[in-house]
Amino acid sequence: MTKPIILLIEGKRTDHPSFAAGLTKKGYLVESMPSGAAALAHLEAGIPDLVVIDASSMRTSGKRICQSLHEKKTTLPVILVIDQNGDPNDTYGANAVLVLPFTMQKLVNRVRHLLPIQNNGGLVVGPY
Repeated sequence: MTKPIILLIEGKRTDHPSFAAGLTKKGYLVESMPSGAAALAHLEAGIPDLVVIDASSMRTSGKRICQSLHEKKTTLPVILVIDQNGDPNDTYGANAVLVLPFTMQKLVNRVRHLLPIQNNGGLVVGPY
């Protein structure tokens, strides 16, 4: 079974921890991009299973990144991470908005909820 691919868009602020290590530890393949432009260019190489935009690490609302992603791939699930000063009602098309601070487990729960269901050889009931 292949690992789900998460495209993580986050800046390099030293006062802000990265989510990459925690998501990798939970069994996801994480492709990290430093900006929305880099992420959009990366989409040409392949489509991830989910995108996490850490807008708080880039000191942005994430609006343009969300809109650009949805123009490129409308069905791609997106989680937007904002800081406490952001408005959680401004989703900009994201499927979920998380307001810092939160635990890694909360992020993982949202990721699991939004990932497409994968056939891992689970239980089959009835005639097939």
